[in-house]
Amino acid sequence: MKKALVIGAALLVAACGPKPSAQVEKVEIFSEVGDYGVLVDAIEITVANPRSIKGLTAADFDLVNNVSGAFIDAATGKPSEPYEDDEIVVSAQGNVLRIEAKPFNKAGKMEGFFKRVPWELHCLADSTLNVTPDNVADEHIAVLEDCIHGEFSFAGLTREYMLHLPKDADGNVIKNVPLLVWQIGGGEYDKDMMTVATANRCLVSLASQGVPCAALVFALANPNYSYSASLYPEKIELIDRNNALQMAFIDTLIADGTVDGNRLFCAGASSGGGCTMRFMMQFANRFKAAIPCCAMDPIVPVHKVDEKYPGQYSKDVEKVWKGKCVYKWDGNNMVLSPMDIDAFVKLPMYFVHAATDNTCKVASTYAYSAARERMGAKQDKVLIYSDEDLISWGVSPFMAHFSWVPLLDDYSEGSPMDWMINQF
Repeated sequence: MKKALVIGAALLVAACGPKPSAQVEKVEIFSEVGDYGVLVDAIEITVANPRSIKGLTAADFDLVNNVSGAFIDAATGKPSEPYEDDEIVVSAQGNVLRIEAKPFNKAGKMEGFFKRVPWELHCLADSTLNVTPDNVADEHIAVLEDCIHGEFSFAGLTREYMLHLPKDADGNVIKNVPLLVWQIGGGEYDKDMMTVATANRCLVSLASQGVPCAALVFALANPNYSYSASLYPEKIELIDRNNALQMAFIDTLIADGTVDGNRLFCAGASSGGGCTMRFMMQFANRFKAAIPCCAMDPIVPVHKVDEKYPGQYSKDVEKVWKGKCVYKWDGNNMVLSPMDIDAFVKLPMYFVHAATDNTCKVASTYAYSAARERMGAKQDKVLIYSDEDLISWGVSPFMAHFSWVPLLDDYSEGSPMDWMINQF
């Protein structure tokens, strides 16, 4: 009986032949936006012959230079090292092999000062299934792939935008939802739309939590926005013109019932934190709440000048706010105008900053919040992250400016994002 089984197995091998090497036809990656760029979740390899991938398991694969999306390991406080356990799961359907893994940085492992070593997927059973970033033909980025990408023109400007609209279980767009419009930082100015959309989690943060809220971001070109921009009328006029364009686009979303005009929210970080302040100076009566994060100083100089006496910055801000301080579109031009102080101070703001931020000093947050309090604001909140707070979110104190990371990741009770959602 045993001899017959051996002979039968030999005949089967002779009939079917040895397992062929894989002939790869296409490699695709599936990814998500992380705190500092894109994270790869899965790799799909399409082969010519389904037999070539039959029987492969997780033990046949190894990922190298696959690190987390954080700058540092929260547990050690040191730069992230490649995962000890890649958490690989392998499945095959027809001629498509799917390798899922613990999300890893698409840019690879950090080595030296801002140098990256690319990730690689090794197949121990068949080297023809090895994958490097150079082999990847297509990328599918969660949420972003489903966003609307277009252009909009207003007030003499044309800007690109990306818009996420939540959908129900059947894939239908949910109408009349809240909207969060995100103001980009200076590092994303004059960049392509995908660079803007993947710089941080502004478009995907709410969606990843399953919160039915639209999210909007524009790619802006403000090469002249710098510290103390308030000293240069042409610089703040361009900031305000960009904001006027964004508001005009939001009005189209309200008009067609896409978003609810009574539930508009604004947030932004760094230069975008400063733009958030100016946006609210223009349109305070249109928004329900705002979150300025590590804000720049397009209202009065803060970051490159010394305070002559305690409270000078906030008094300077208050003085500006009580005069003609904001440009508004009158149908033909941007005109310097006073702001609606009553609406501005009634609009609740949640200020976010890191105590040791050396790019945009925390002094700007203290100045803005103190000036608003003196002018009558009663609902504002302020959150200042310590170095220990930053480390717990994978942010090195060396990069303390990145306070938008915990802002967009933290949905715990009382957090800024939780505070905003509670106003929906």
